[in-house]
Amino acid sequence: MDGKSGAFPLHPSGPMTVTAAGVAEPLPLARGQRLTLAPEDPARRISIEGKSGEVLLYDGRNKAQNGWYVVRSLIPSGKSGLVVDWFVSASTLPGWTRAPMIAYSQLGYHPGQRKVAVIELDANDTPLPEVRVLKFGHDGTLTERYRGPVTRWGRYLRYEYSILDFPELKETGLYLLEYGSTRTRTFRIEPDLYANAWHLTSDVYLPVQMDHMFVNEAYRVWHGASHLDDALQAPVSHEHFDLHAQGPTTDTPFKPGEHIPGLSIGGWYDAGDFDIRTQTQYAVVMSLVQTWEQYRPTRGETTVDQKTRCVDIHVPDGTPGLLQQIEHGTLALIAQHRALGRAIPGIVEAHLDQYTLLGDGSTKTDNLVYDPKLGKHESDGIRSGAFDDRWAFTSRTTPLNYGSAAALAAASSALRG
Repeated sequence: MDGKSGAFPLHPSGPMTVTAAGVAEPLPLARGQRLTLAPEDPARRISIEGKSGEVLLYDGRNKAQNGWYVVRSLIPSGKSGLVVDWFVSASTLPGWTRAPMIAYSQLGYHPGQRKVAVIELDANDTPLPEVRVLKFGHDGTLTERYRGPVTRWGRYLRYEYSILDFPELKETGLYLLEYGSTRTRTFRIEPDLYANAWHLTSDVYLPVQMDHMFVNEAYRVWHGASHLDDALQAPVSHEHFDLHAQGPTTDTPFKPGEHIPGLSIGGWYDAGDFDIRTQTQYAVVMSLVQTWEQYRPTRGETTVDQKTRCVDIHVPDGTPGLLQQIEHGTLALIAQHRALGRAIPGIVEAHLDQYTLLGDGSTKTDNLVYDPKLGKHESDGIRSGAFDDRWAFTSRTTPLNYGSAAALAAASSALRG
């Protein structure tokens, strides 16, 4: 920056300040008229020159884990027309082309299936006529097992695409693809390729997503038993930040903000947050039941104890893992009918700072039912004055009832007995 060197810290460590409103904001790492990024690397060098004022560099990761470095200029007050003027220049390498990218099945291929790979090329690259398929020996040597032509597929956006089809290769083993100087990582050709592919979903992913449970894996605790204070009735005529909404009435006997007992059981976290989205819950239950009825997989590598709310991954308890997960989803669905007489749209964090939490879900609340009569830091051991409970959105919807009823009916056939 203006001739003074600096380095990007690997971890967030930029200076901060607290505004008069009590909000923490970053201070600039550097400020000046001209900022050059990666001056040592012509493939990455970028220069930003402030023609109308200072350029400021911030470490935005201090505000959010998914933040990044930010360059900005402050907009001056009392000025119209051209108020901020930058000149941005990027280094270029004459004749540079992006290296080919080969997309293939990372899991591998069954000997009897059609085997296809896709080659993505820079629009300025010169296509090669063929691809080699190489097989590994025990000593690491590579032997050519197939050499075949590539068929041009065409252009899409910035790249040219070609297809490699090698269906006649049925010999089992460990392989890679070679296109010019580009090689893929290894992949397998085996008849039992899909036999274990689902194990991580059953053994790890679904148990880790289990709400209202303490989940342990060997020396690691994934999360504690979370949201044991579920849930408060959502306010009426409210549109939430994640697209949940409550209509003009609650459609329940409960008043806005009133605790709804009986919902703190079962269910899985949403994909990127901690919601209980009812459509997702019953869709997963239906999918798991269909898998159970069609294949009856008896694999059970996880201990699940609903009474103590404990899950221990890689510790078998003699029960098929699929049935444990069907039960867990069913408990969340049936809890809604027991508490409210029907299905509800979902249960969601009330506050944005809870919604964006990336840590242990059990730290989002104190697991005590909110009581507005108590002070913010008061508790009687069962209730507390901390307004941290999730909201239950309860607007009546016929499709949710049908979806939930279908999943419960399906689950009954798998869980009977």
